[in-house]
Amino acid sequence: MTDADETSFASRLRRARLEAGMSQGELAGQDLSISYVSHLEAGRREPTPRLTSLFERRLDLPRGYLAGGSWGQGRHDEEVPEVSTADLAALASRVGRMRSGSPAEDLAPEARRAAELALGHDRPEMWWAMTIIEVRALMRTGDYAAAAEAATSLTEHPWVQSQPSLAAEAHTLASKTSRRAADRTAATHHAHRALEASADVGDPALRAEAVIAALATHVLPGDGLVVELETLHHRLAGTHLGGLVAWTIGTHAFEGGDVRGGLRWHQLAATEINPDVDHRDWARFVGATCWMRVSRRVDDDVPELITLARQHLSWLGCTDELADLARTEAQWHEQHGRLSEARRVLDDALRLPGLAGLARGRLRLDRARVLQTADDPEEVALEALSAARDLTLAGDAEGARAAWQLYDEVSTP
Repeated sequence: MTDADETSFASRLRRARLEAGMSQGELAGQDLSISYVSHLEAGRREPTPRLTSLFERRLDLPRGYLAGGSWGQGRHDEEVPEVSTADLAALASRVGRMRSGSPAEDLAPEARRAAELALGHDRPEMWWAMTIIEVRALMRTGDYAAAAEAATSLTEHPWVQSQPSLAAEAHTLASKTSRRAADRTAATHHAHRALEASADVGDPALRAEAVIAALATHVLPGDGLVVELETLHHRLAGTHLGGLVAWTIGTHAFEGGDVRGGLRWHQLAATEINPDVDHRDWARFVGATCWMRVSRRVDDDVPELITLARQHLSWLGCTDELADLARTEAQWHEQHGRLSEARRVLDDALRLPGLAGLARGRLRLDRARVLQTADDPEEVALEALSAARDLTLAGDAEGARAAWQLYDEVSTP
């Protein structure tokens, strides 16, 4: 038997069964025939993900062992509480009701509990749905590191890996959450995997989301991806996702110096992004539009857009997005020489409740730069030091380096 054979599903199953001292009939139980198990061990049949999970539980194996993956650690020695199908359904229903009426910080642990129970009772489809809810709740609370960890667990499960459409969605979500957690390496890895998984699925929505994630890393080659997004927009035009595609194309145009193209695509996005589908996305788009205009010194409608974005982000409780908006507004004031206004905006943002460390560090770095312009080296040094600490703890190495560089500039005689 070759090395490749030794790592196949068939050889793993046979070796695990023999090590457990179990006959083929005992492994088959009441659900399967002995001949079917024999065919599996000979490599003449391929199991379904659900059957693979069943064998792993019967043989007391790590989850994912038979599929050859690394998902899951340790053996199934934890106590899984007995829960009926009706109880699982009721728990899922409870989580569903909480989505519209409960704070995200309450929803995340409840969704995690439901996901763990579903996984322990071989219900991967419910585990998937509950974990998606958990990830989105964690994103709303600003716990990006935990959201990235949960999203990454989706990508590692053999049941997900066996289905390209689920794999594409999982890797896209993992890329998005890793990017928000300031882990560019992980974000790029998952974006690349999302592109691979979505390439042959034939779903324009999945493909568009994967391409958007790839462009957002600012690492993977962008021009070809933008051309593909323009083609995908023809199929998604008039939809909320079509608006997100237009938003991404416009942002790429702005970043490449094409202000006219950026404005045109963003104007199209404004007609397609639907607040009734995703109010948070719509409010974030208004804020991002402000940033693109300010970064290219285009003053058109900036005050009105800032006011509109602040109203809706405040209503939604999007603290980190409000911090990003404050940074945009401060830069706009600074461009026009209104340094006291820029400082006031940043000071107000630093008092936002529940501000995540990453957002706080970026606000402090911007505040230090404003203070440097106002020629206040002692306070600049203190603020830069605080920014460096916050950004280091949040995992933003690039931002932390910028803060330390500013600290050194004002501290060196």
